[in-house]
Parts: sequence; C-alpha cells; structure tokens
Amino acid sequence: MKQIISILALALFSAVLAGCATGGHENSGTSAVSAADASTEKNVEAALKAEPQLAGSKIDASVKDGAVTLTGQTRNSWLKYLAETTAKKASGVKSVKNNIKVE
Repeated sequence: MKQIISILALALFSAVLAGCATGGHENSGTSAVSAADASTEKNVEAALKAEPQLAGSKIDASVKDGAVTLTGQTRNSWLKYLAETTAKKASGVKSVKNNIKVE
C-alpha cells in the first residue's frame, strides 16, 4: 500500500512539474510568434518596395500570426491587385487581407 501511495505521489509531482515547464515555454513561444510576424512584415515590405510598378503607392502592411493586412492607397485597381499578389509571395505569409483604397 505504501508503494502505491509513493507511486501516486511521484506521478502527481511529475505532472505538476510538467505543467510548470509547459507554462514557461508558452511565454517564450509568444515571443517567437512575434519575432516571426516581425520577420514576415519585413519580407512583405521589402517585396512591395522591390515591385517597380508600386513605386509612389502608399501601402502599409501589418502581420498577426502570419496573416497580412494591407492598408493605404494606390492609383488604380490593378496596383491594388498587384500589391496583394506581391504580398502573398513573401516568405512567412499565410493569408492576405487587402484593405487598400483606390484613389
């Protein structure tokens, strides 16, 4: 009987320790996600700047969990579409929401 209680106590102690370890990793995981989003945002901004047809367009990109939201203005619908397709090709992008306004 003492052995069973000792084994149960050890199992409970191990479960508590495992829960504490997981809690610590969740916080570092949040930082990793933020770093990934920052990297994705830089990739999208670089891709948009590298597209010569978008020169002069005022486009901003924000990223949350790999989902990119484009805002700003372009001269016509073609440039709005081009900005979206260019952003989709950037590394780390999972989806693109295009909120760009046409002047």
